[in-house]
Amino acid sequence: MSNREMLIEELVKLPSILTAVVDSPEELENVGKSNELRLELAQRLEALETEASKSRAAFIRNQDAENFNANREAWGIPSFSEGLVEIDDFKNGFLWKFRAHTTSWNHNQHADEWFHTSLEARSVTRYEFRNCDEGPGKVDFVLTGNYKSILQQLLADHIHEVLISPVFSKDELAEYIDNFSEDEEDYLLEDVIEDYISRNPNYSA
Repeated sequence: MSNREMLIEELVKLPSILTAVVDSPEELENVGKSNELRLELAQRLEALETEASKSRAAFIRNQDAENFNANREAWGIPSFSEGLVEIDDFKNGFLWKFRAHTTSWNHNQHADEWFHTSLEARSVTRYEFRNCDEGPGKVDFVLTGNYKSILQQLLADHIHEVLISPVFSKDELAEYIDNFSEDEEDYLLEDVIEDYISRNPNYSA
C-alpha cells in the first residue's frame, strides 16, 4: 500500500468541519431547501475563527473552486484520485450528489466509506452509480431522496456496506439482524456483522 493510499485512509476518518457547528444531522438534510439555514451555518463557522472554518463559511457564501481545492482536506473532504468527489457535486457549499464508482476507480472503496460515515454526506439528495464497462463514467442507476432513504434503497438492493453508517441506530441494526434471511441475501449473517455492522458505532454485540 502506497503512502498516498495511507493518506487517503487517514483523511476518510477525519471529522467534517461541520461537526463543530451542526446541531443535528437533520439540519444538513434541509440546507438544500433553506437559504436561511445555510447562512446560519456559515455564521456559526465564522464564529469559530479558524482558517478552516472561515474558508468553509466563504465556500458556502460563494462556491469558489480555488477555495475548495485549497481547503477541502482541512474541511474533512478527502482529495480522492480520479475526481470521485469534486466541486460540481456541491451546491451552495454543501454536498448534494454522490457519484459511486466500481473498482475500475482506485479510490472507490475509500470514497464509499467516506460517503457512509461522514457528516458531509447528510445533505446528499442524489446518488449515482457509475461504471466504465460501456464507456467512461456511464451512469448505471440513480437514486434520489434524503440521505437515509438513499441508504435504505441501497440496503434493499443488498448493498451491505451501508450498514457501517451511523444513520442506522442500535435498534435498527438489531431489527435488521433479527430479520436477516441468509437465503434471500445469499450472504452469511456472521459475515455481514463482521464486515459491516460491527463497524457501525451504534452496534453492540
